[in-house]
Amino acid sequence: MEKKEIRELLFRAEKARKLRLRGPFLELGLTLGQGQPRILNNLLAHDHISQKELAGLCHLDVTTMSRTLDRMEEAGFLTRERDPACRRACLVCLTEKGREKAREVHRLFQEVDDIIWDGFSETEMEAFGKTLRKVCENLEQDTP
Repeated sequence: MEKKEIRELLFRAEKARKLRLRGPFLELGLTLGQGQPRILNNLLAHDHISQKELAGLCHLDVTTMSRTLDRMEEAGFLTRERDPACRRACLVCLTEKGREKAREVHRLFQEVDDIIWDGFSETEMEAFGKTLRKVCENLEQDTP
């Protein structure tokens, strides 16, 4: 298989995944381009986390994260509280409304994961994950 074909398949798979999730996320009132579903899903697992840590988990730059959190706070999905350990930092916390949305986002991610991995053995998933991890490491090498 040629490198170009693999690149195109990766792009096609991600596009199809996003398309599958787009409608349900819009129905939940989420803005897709800024990573709101990813933020909610990560907060469900790591509530009361610093904005910087959350940005790292979501693979978003801090500026994009800040603007997106502003919108999500206005929508009532989260609050930001002073971090008692650091006066300059805030902890990002889900509201009850945000927790409900986050649970639904998590369910949708799991549903799509089940579709993606239908028919794959554990061995195939492990091999694919190992290969993709290597791709990520190669791309992230020497990157600012």
